[in-house]
Amino acid sequence: MRSDAIGHANILSSYVALLCLGQGDFEAINGFREDAYFAVALGLDQIPSEGTLRQHMDAFAAEFRAVIEEAAMAFLQRSEASLTPLGNGLMPLDCDVTPFDNAQTKKEGVSRTDKGMDGYAQMAAYLGQEGYCLELELRAGSQHCQNSTPAFLQRVLEQARRVTDAPVLLRLDGGNDAIANIAVVEAPNEHDPQAAPTHYVIKWNPR
Repeated sequence: MRSDAIGHANILSSYVALLCLGQGDFEAINGFREDAYFAVALGLDQIPSEGTLRQHMDAFAAEFRAVIEEAAMAFLQRSEASLTPLGNGLMPLDCDVTPFDNAQTKKEGVSRTDKGMDGYAQMAAYLGQEGYCLELELRAGSQHCQNSTPAFLQRVLEQARRVTDAPVLLRLDGGNDAIANIAVVEAPNEHDPQAAPTHYVIKWNPR
């Protein structure tokens, strides 16, 4: 990296700040480049340009994602977040697709969702009755809800185990009524019978 290149910390801090302000587009950073308070509040010595922000977020997406996911888990652990189980003692883990309306845009991946609108079909995972978000996987609107879900479930189940010792109850909609998902749930139960088990409730899909 060149000595004058903007650091990853500045990139991530700037973009997270934009998201917190409800600004998801890269060009929104242009409105803050001359804002002294924005830089001071975030402890930044440089604020990236729109082009630099876009290029870094594209080029290092995989690396940034791993760091952000780890930071999210660390936050839940260090903050000792209150996770409330159900009355039966099971900790709910709800996973489902949440279509977003992105009509009238030309963003990559925007396509027809099963709700009859153009947008994304993001897969979300919420833990506990409080609904702490463990992951929100961006998906193309036309992607079937089961596509890549076993890998998604494996990740979020591992994350849930990091923040709770209670037995987990995974709840899925009928679109995810698949033996591959059940296999993901049962694998750790069979591998370590002494650990708190993971249970599941999947809405039956007659098709």
